Amino acid sequence: MRPSSIERTRRKALQLEEKQYAKIKDTLTGKITVVSGPTLHFMNPYDEHVGTHDKIVLLSHQYARLVDGATGDMRVEKGEQNIVPGPFEHVIERADAVYVDDETAVLVLSKETGQQRLVTDKGLFFPGKHDQIEEVRKLIRVEPHEVAVARDNDGKYHFYSGTSTNEHTKDATGTKFFLRPHEELVTMMWSSGTSPEDLEKNVVRNAKLVAFKVPVKKIDMRPQYAFFEYMVRTSDNVELMLEGTIFWQVSDVAKMIQRTGDPKGDVWYHARSALIQAVSTVTLETFMASFNAIVQQAAATDKPFYDERGVVLHNLEVVRYEPKDAETGRTLQAIIQETTNHINRMQQQKSENEVEKEKMAALIDIEKSRAGLIKEKTANDKLEASVAGEAEGTRLAQSTLAFMGQLEKSVNDEESRVSLLKFFAEQKTEMARAARYSTNPHLTTVIEGSSGSSATASAQVKAVPEMRVEM
Repeated sequence: MRPSSIERTRRKALQLEEKQYAKIKDTLTGKITVVSGPTLHFMNPYDEHVGTHDKIVLLSHQYARLVDGATGDMRVEKGEQNIVPGPFEHVIERADAVYVDDETAVLVLSKETGQQRLVTDKGLFFPGKHDQIEEVRKLIRVEPHEVAVARDNDGKYHFYSGTSTNEHTKDATGTKFFLRPHEELVTMMWSSGTSPEDLEKNVVRNAKLVAFKVPVKKIDMRPQYAFFEYMVRTSDNVELMLEGTIFWQVSDVAKMIQRTGDPKGDVWYHARSALIQAVSTVTLETFMASFNAIVQQAAATDKPFYDERGVVLHNLEVVRYEPKDAETGRTLQAIIQETTNHINRMQQQKSENEVEKEKMAALIDIEKSRAGLIKEKTANDKLEASVAGEAEGTRLAQSTLAFMGQLEKSVNDEESRVSLLKFFAEQKTEMARAARYSTNPHLTTVIEGSSGSSATASAQVKAVPEMRVEM
């Protein structure tokens, strides 16, 4: 009996390129093997070609995580290389490594221990086979006027202040930090008149109402402002609209974070309540006369409310007010106009008074100068008269001596000589008087003389020889 003939089959060899690999299954044992290219592979009689796949090409900054479906074992391969997976391996992750520098850190979770760690070592970070990258964290910078708040797993707050100073320059330089494992940056929602969309576009609106909530991650410790528009009512039932500005500041972040998540809203609403209460106790007339004092009184009300929230209300300013009722508004405008006119008139009168005062002061100075001039002129005239009098007296004395000396020879009696001297003096006076009267015909001249004395003097003259004496 002839043996049975064996069926022969011709198969081509399996050609694999450089970046290819093939999976071959032994049909007798069920074992799968991997053949990596480049090669020309001749399969055994019981081999079966399962499939041809491309190798995993990794660059220098890439990694791949592979898991064995048969054993559950996991491995991580780094680039640069071409990876040929095992028979039951498949890629579950292929990504770029994280470049860690001064501005970047990596939060890593260990699947083996369940612990988190923050990787800050500079360079490319490739995770281990049990590592999972939870987050790539950027460096958080806090300016000198800011405070950042972080919260850990236990709910404890950690405060990062930017008030640190440079030892060399002594200037405030701020601070910078990475969030530690199990920490998150606290984000508060503060009231604002500007929407979050506008803030993203750097648009700030002068809104009078806190109608929006915006995220705040870093608390600004500098004085801040908020606009307001409050409706209040006076004690005489006049409704007013007050428009102004609130100047406030965060002073204690620890108190603030415990008491409120919206300090700006608290300040805005509490200031409105205080202002409503202050205005409700006064009439419209009183409010108009002293609204600034009323507003300041409202700002100083309930200081403990602000202290326990870690904020300070610096000032509350009202820049405009108007009645809600139109008729009241017209009356108020008339009062304001009249007050303005009164102020203008008072200012005008004050200006005129100041001009008149300056004019009188100038006249007083002129008169003082004139009095000084008169005083000096009088002194000069007095001195001049004194000098002239002395000269006249000297001349008269010399003339008298000469006259008396000439009469000694002709008139022996001294009394007669004196009488003659007196007679000549009177004659000279009469001649001068006659000369003055002759120059003014309107004057009436009354000449009174003593005949006895004239006759006696005439007789004495006849006895005196002819002489000429200047008196």
